[in-house]
Amino acid sequence: MKIFINPGHGGNDPGACGNGLSEADVVLKIGKRVEGYLRAVGYDVKLFQFDGLGEICFDANSWKADLFVSIHCNAATGSAKGTETFTSGGAKSTRLAECIQNQLVNSLPVVNRGVKVGERLYVLKHTDAPAVLVETAFIDNPDDAKLLVDREDDFARAIARGVTDYFQNMKPLPDVVDLPKKISADKFSEHFAKSEFVCHCCGRGADKIDPRLVELLEQLRAKAGKSIHLNCAYRCPTHNAEVGGVPNSQHVLGTAADITIPEIGFDRARELVESIDFDGTGFYPPLDGGGAWFIHVDVRDGGIGSHIVWWD
Repeated sequence: MKIFINPGHGGNDPGACGNGLSEADVVLKIGKRVEGYLRAVGYDVKLFQFDGLGEICFDANSWKADLFVSIHCNAATGSAKGTETFTSGGAKSTRLAECIQNQLVNSLPVVNRGVKVGERLYVLKHTDAPAVLVETAFIDNPDDAKLLVDREDDFARAIARGVTDYFQNMKPLPDVVDLPKKISADKFSEHFAKSEFVCHCCGRGADKIDPRLVELLEQLRAKAGKSIHLNCAYRCPTHNAEVGGVPNSQHVLGTAADITIPEIGFDRARELVESIDFDGTGFYPPLDGGGAWFIHVDVRDGGIGSHIVWWD
């Protein structure tokens, strides 16, 4: 099965903006995670972000996609909030929209704005495959914007699970893999699935992850008592270059992860990270007391006592 993922806008078009975020940046991050999860369970996935709608549809149709999923952020007045998924109106498109919408509202504390027909939405109108457009949340609403930052991975997992739910209900499809079962059965440790560590670009790299990295992340989770979100772990050389990483990045070696612990915030997360025996830690705090943040942790030296710390 060929799944085409289109994070909205991009190029010279940032999309909707609000709360220090741009739609193009937010949905690209979510889209890459969706791509990684679907690749991890065996789907053929293509991700394409561009500011030309005609080019997007042409690319999807030329590739002969089986499904088309466009990912966006909404915007209105600042008071509107919630998640909604648009369908082109056909039975298959509507079923896909329902599967994704159900996963989103069951996985996240979002207002359920429902499934709607998007008759005027260009990508739904001009794509051959069953197509949906997901409005994840309102980027200009402070509560929704915080979810887009803190729960980025949950948005991605929900969209990916919606795709697998769709195929499970389109019988018979014997080659379909159930994403939630696959993730729960394919773990590095009690709280971390292998799929959380793979490259967002190609879905590979689980075999490159240093076991000590996972061990220390488990120690950190035990101290935090809350879920740790992995923004990224392994990066293939191509993806590492795309995001501006140095060629010898610890991410390429499988010894690093960029993490957040949304439920306890940056300051408490920093204190806990400092109590764990990571070899390298980089702190990227929220700007002006708000917005996105993450902490880099790595095991570059194998625990020989050399500790490197930096701030951005």
